Amino acid sequence: MGFVEKHIFCNNSKGSHRLVYSDWGPENAVPVICVHGLTGNGHDFDILAEELINDGRRLICVDLPGRGRSDFLSEPLDYNYQLYCDDLTTLLDHLGVNKPNSIDWIGISLGGLLGIRLAGMKDTPIRRMILNDVGPIVPKAALDFIHMVISKQYTFDTIAALEKRMRETRGLTWGPVTDEQWKLMAEHNARALDDGSITYSYDPNIAVIFGEEPTGEQDLWPAWDAIKCPVMVIHGKKSVVLTKPIIREMQTRFTGGQLKLVHYKYCGHVPSLMAPQHIKDIRTWLDETQI
Repeated sequence: MGFVEKHIFCNNSKGSHRLVYSDWGPENAVPVICVHGLTGNGHDFDILAEELINDGRRLICVDLPGRGRSDFLSEPLDYNYQLYCDDLTTLLDHLGVNKPNSIDWIGISLGGLLGIRLAGMKDTPIRRMILNDVGPIVPKAALDFIHMVISKQYTFDTIAALEKRMRETRGLTWGPVTDEQWKLMAEHNARALDDGSITYSYDPNIAVIFGEEPTGEQDLWPAWDAIKCPVMVIHGKKSVVLTKPIIREMQTRFTGGQLKLVHYKYCGHVPSLMAPQHIKDIRTWLDETQI
């Protein structure tokens, strides 16, 4: 079983834009909303989705605006956390699941920051949440490095050349990824330019707001303190984004009752969620967590 590509229209400061998502699995199942990292897209969850739909789960894997199949925004400052949250709320309304305890959430990095925001709200629709290598704060050194990377324009002659760079960069921290998976990621992270060259599928203008508000306009610790749903935190032990001091504070301040921490010693930022052990741990937690 594959996915059905769907879309909705959301508002921005200049009009509207198309938000695309992959809809996997049975429509009558509780949706697992999957939100990628800063430069990723919904296809980052393809391997995980192919496995979890075998358990009867439904996964909604979103391309945030300016990524993948979704529209790029004409106003760079619209790439902000409020617009992302508004888009996701519009999507939940469209799916008919914007009610308390009506969805599960898997967020990679940026997607996890958005999840923390939404899960800390009163009457949140999130009943369970998985955070992939991110907490309520991100160290400044890591933010500065990310900003430097995304501020550059990268072009390649071929998708194979883009894949080579992905292996040389993401391959240092993502953990086990097969050759077939690298090839698929490169294909889904590639975008053709007018001159025939290849670049990444995200809009380079996402760097503009990131330079001003890299983790948003608000302190997320109050949102974390307010979370009551079960949370699984996935940690790459080599990560410079989710550090041990941040994890310790998350554990100290968490009052939701069910907080599970999973470490992968061979990963940094972020574990790919494609390795068999990653998938097994997510599947087990979803199967066993009380809600």
